[in-house]
Amino acid sequence: MEEALFTFSPHNTATAQAAWVSGVAALGALAGMAAMLSKKAQGRRHRQNTLVAMLLFFAFLISGSAAFFSWWKIRKTGPVVIYADAVETPFGKASFEAIKDAYIHADSQPSVVNPGRAIRTTRIMVIEERNGKTHAMSEEDYPIEEMLPALRNTFSRWRQSREK
Repeated sequence: MEEALFTFSPHNTATAQAAWVSGVAALGALAGMAAMLSKKAQGRRHRQNTLVAMLLFFAFLISGSAAFFSWWKIRKTGPVVIYADAVETPFGKASFEAIKDAYIHADSQPSVVNPGRAIRTTRIMVIEERNGKTHAMSEEDYPIEEMLPALRNTFSRWRQSREK
């Protein structure tokens, strides 16, 4: 059985907060919608209640979707484990023989007004396999500044042990 040399866990605190806030907002919108639809009203007041209930339903859909996809992201991001001869990410396990390259890529989101200017830049650690499979981990979820040197050092030690 292989022993893990390094284990990097994702930090999902911002995503977890977004999931909880969105979930509470969804429940609040659902309760407000039910309250609006259960009110007895006539004429114009009835139409207003129906309109508010419809708007609350849309708020429920949007916040419920945000909560679901935030929860899904938390479930999909798992630990990255570096072994003596392989690395395991949420995308699968890659032996060092199969790894083509590992690097940090800066992904820039261009401005709508001035495309030459970047609004936000997200750094992504990319592990490319020889068969074309790519493992991408964002700096928003993982400590990529620590992961890449650990991976490169372990890879160098693995390569030196094979050359002997």
